[in-house]
Amino acid sequence: MEINRIDPSCWFASLKRNDLQLLVYGNGLKGATVETTIPHTGIAVKECLCDKYLLVNIKLCSPVLAETYSISFHAEKGGTVSVPYEFKSCRQWGGSARSTLSGEDVLYMFMPDRFAKGGIQSSTEEGNSPDSWHGGNILGMKNALPYLRKLGITALWHSPIFKNSEYHGYSITDHYDVDGHFGTKEEYADFVNEAHRNGIKVVADFIFNHCSIAHPWVASPPLEGWFNGKRGKSIMTTNYRQTTIFDPYASDFDRKKTVEGWFTEKMPDLNLKNPYVFNYLLEMSIWWIETFRIDAIRMDTYLYSDLDAMVEWQKAVNDEYPGFSVVAETWIGDAAYTAKVQRHVRQRLDANSSFIVMDFAFQGHIDACFNGFKAPDKEVQVYQHFVYDFLYDEPQDTLAFLDNHDLPRWCSRIKGKAKLQQALAILLTSPRIPQIYYGTEFMFAGDGKGTGDGNYRQDAFQILDSPDVMAAGVVPFLRKILEWRKGSRAVTKGRMKHFIPQQGVYVYFRQYGDEKVMVVVNGTSKRVDIDLSQYMEELDGYALGIDVITDKKMRLDTLSFRVKSNDVLILSLE
Repeated sequence: MEINRIDPSCWFASLKRNDLQLLVYGNGLKGATVETTIPHTGIAVKECLCDKYLLVNIKLCSPVLAETYSISFHAEKGGTVSVPYEFKSCRQWGGSARSTLSGEDVLYMFMPDRFAKGGIQSSTEEGNSPDSWHGGNILGMKNALPYLRKLGITALWHSPIFKNSEYHGYSITDHYDVDGHFGTKEEYADFVNEAHRNGIKVVADFIFNHCSIAHPWVASPPLEGWFNGKRGKSIMTTNYRQTTIFDPYASDFDRKKTVEGWFTEKMPDLNLKNPYVFNYLLEMSIWWIETFRIDAIRMDTYLYSDLDAMVEWQKAVNDEYPGFSVVAETWIGDAAYTAKVQRHVRQRLDANSSFIVMDFAFQGHIDACFNGFKAPDKEVQVYQHFVYDFLYDEPQDTLAFLDNHDLPRWCSRIKGKAKLQQALAILLTSPRIPQIYYGTEFMFAGDGKGTGDGNYRQDAFQILDSPDVMAAGVVPFLRKILEWRKGSRAVTKGRMKHFIPQQGVYVYFRQYGDEKVMVVVNGTSKRVDIDLSQYMEELDGYALGIDVITDKKMRLDTLSFRVKSNDVLILSLE
């Protein structure tokens, strides 16, 4: 008998969770019994489908001290193997229930392989085709932190860095290791620490719904029912219709295909109804939170996973880390559906939980506002989106964005710096948690190497290394707003009131206490004189507005107000 590996490789003292499930890898494990010096009240051993795995459940005493213990495995036909197993001191969470992500943050999303390079490049770099590894890595991410701090970013969301069979990170082959293309676990821990020293949070991207076809589990699963479906010619793939989850008329066939179908033929569907799979993923989450001190998790393909299991998972995470934020990918372009997901999950979580949904409806409406709709319809698209915020229990707990790694880049569809600046101004002053996709500030429009995902994921290496990076694209504009935004409670916490667009001009106000901000967006290509009398319920008592971007002072105690074509004003009122 031999023991090759144990997941998780270590555990943590003084956690509230008193169950520890170990997935043991090795040979000759069938029929083995287990003893341990870890303080416990019981051990249960689950035999697996082959002698390469053993599942061990240990009921822990409370508390277990931080020290190294011993686990002994006794072979069925004689022989014992003993291995050390360490309990480390757990993270000091502090007992605060404050959400780790909120409207005070601005997330910057990037793909490590395409973002920044650092150090000596790996010999495994495969070239520059859209679907190959391009060589971005964790050292490059760390080197880019001063730029991101100067830009005004407060949180980073990176796509997965788990050991993977694809450059994008969403085909995991090992949940407890960092892919060698990106670097090492030690380098990732150093990156997170350095981000924190720069005042920047780190949001790690997780996937529970599926793994890679190249994961060792696929060829030899630990248990029957580890996956939904089996590898073969008759694989059931998902129908990609997340609406079936709450559709009152959905057939069992359609709903099952959504949740249990493989994401692709190369991405097998993990069965979260299996308690051993669920515990594995839960412990893996705690291990990453403890080991690397990440601040939040963005959960890929949230609705394709078992929804009840996802809620129970967040309950368990929140029990250890109150207020730890989970950002759910809810790729449905309808506010009613996104709001339903938010309400369904929040009602089942503790009051101090932080559950954030991605607002794809906002993305669709702001895209339509600047692209494809003719006046007067286009000017009301964003206004119309916010009209339906009554559907949400907490509209501010939604993540809004112009584009991301799964969508065509904004500047590939909507041309011109002025429109991009208008859209960014709306994004950053709305009652949302804003997310900016890397390269948008440089007006990336795709690298011309294809029309699929690879074309949305342009390399940023060269421009990040440029001495003129702070003057590129809309960086000066964005930096000005982001720095101002950090001190504006009206924008990050305040109430909103908006007015029906007139002459293609959308006007709204944000207020918190004595601070009030007026946002004016002229979505037309004409200069417009607007009648200020229609806004007097908000302007009464204010005579002056200071433009956040230009610092120019503007009179508000006049009858009319002139707005340039395709212009946006963010006015701090006095």
